[in-house]
Amino acid sequence: MSVNRILLGAIVACLIAGPALATTAHEGGGSGGDQAPASRQERLTSADSWLPVPTLTACILNRTTTDATIIVDMGIDVPDATLRRHANANGPRVRDALRTALTTYANTYYRMHTPPDPATITRLLQQAVDQTLGAQGGRVLLVNIMFQRRQGL
Repeated sequence: MSVNRILLGAIVACLIAGPALATTAHEGGGSGGDQAPASRQERLTSADSWLPVPTLTACILNRTTTDATIIVDMGIDVPDATLRRHANANGPRVRDALRTALTTYANTYYRMHTPPDPATITRLLQQAVDQTLGAQGGRVLLVNIMFQRRQGL
């Protein structure tokens, strides 16, 4: 019975302390105010020209099995406001072109047991962005490339 009382006391303390801490943070004790917390991609830079892109993945196939996965974190820097609006409006098309380019690299350019080539990946992604937007002006910036080989290989 005493464990239940301790647990009940802890729950009541949390319920009382939660709103008090939120009020303190909102009054100036914390940062943010009414602004929603930024996602990991949005925190990479505060530049207005930065367009975050969700993490891209591509499987490396070997006949009928998946040997490895390439994971790329990236964004697109578009200084021109008109082109940036066009890129935002065509976001799904841009992401599809980027996924297609990464899959092309994974299954055409990549050779097993070698590290991924950032220059080739960037070139293919840049070509995909330029072709999808119909103009040059968006610059692909790679943040991270991860390579995960399947266990047992």
